[in-house]
Amino acid sequence: MFNLTDYTELKRLLTELAAVEDALMANELEMLHSLRDKYAEPITVDPFDTTALNVMLRNIEVRKGYKFDPKKDAGRVIDLPRGGKADAED
Repeated sequence: MFNLTDYTELKRLLTELAAVEDALMANELEMLHSLRDKYAEPITVDPFDTTALNVMLRNIEVRKGYKFDPKKDAGRVIDLPRGGKADAED
């Protein structure tokens, strides 16, 4: 059953994030656009989507405490050595 309250809350979060798009990382921006398209029409809200939007808002606040510019600073890359048969032969 469609819950208008959940949908309204999700749309509020989308609007709030749209206002601070310049502070979003590339993957967050992609998710924002995807969710905005997904919820263009009223549908039942997936609770994971609401949680994801809240996490993005929290991440923006966390990044404010650091000298971090999402436009200039690359995302963190974790380069771990690979294990396995192919690497053992090298």
